[in-house]
Amino acid sequence: MTGQRIIRWLLAAVLGMGILGIAAGIIWYQMAYKPYCIQVDCRGRDFDVETIKRWEEREKDGSMGMIRIAGWRIESQKMVASVSTGRSHRAYILCVYGSMELVGKASILSGRYGLAVEEDYCVLTESLARQLFGGVDVTGQWVEMERAKMVVAGVVDTDGDILMVPVTEGRMEQVAVEFKGRMGAKEKMKGMIEENGN
Repeated sequence: MTGQRIIRWLLAAVLGMGILGIAAGIIWYQMAYKPYCIQVDCRGRDFDVETIKRWEEREKDGSMGMIRIAGWRIESQKMVASVSTGRSHRAYILCVYGSMELVGKASILSGRYGLAVEEDYCVLTESLARQLFGGVDVTGQWVEMERAKMVVAGVVDTDGDILMVPVTEGRMEQVAVEFKGRMGAKEKMKGMIEENGN
């Protein structure tokens, strides 16, 4: 009986150490490798696209562990019209520099989300797409806003009537940075904001 107890104890110890090892591996992955996004409200600060471009330039050597960056601002409502249907509707304009996917979690209903800096493209929310076109399968359709025409690249399931457009300049109200891992990400972000004099 004593030998069987020792074997059971050893098996339990090995199993327990294996479970601990797996848990430690998962925690290490979460801390060091799983992408981690931090968003900062920059309203009232001197923050613009040029600041983000400096961060991108600095990251070329990979030292900060940044994967993607986005900055955005919300402009007042403007009239947006569908070129094909002639319907128009007021929508908030979300001006985005960088990876549009970082602006908010949303499922893509048609087309694609990330525009980077493709100036003649836009992304519509589901509600706006339905107001202008009567549906969400509208990739490739044209919309017009203040005499500027844009091709719809995608439709996302975000709430509200919003037209998302890429920008290459101007102030930013929000910034999001996706880091390679959680470890040290908050400190890096704080340091980057402070370097900018904010």
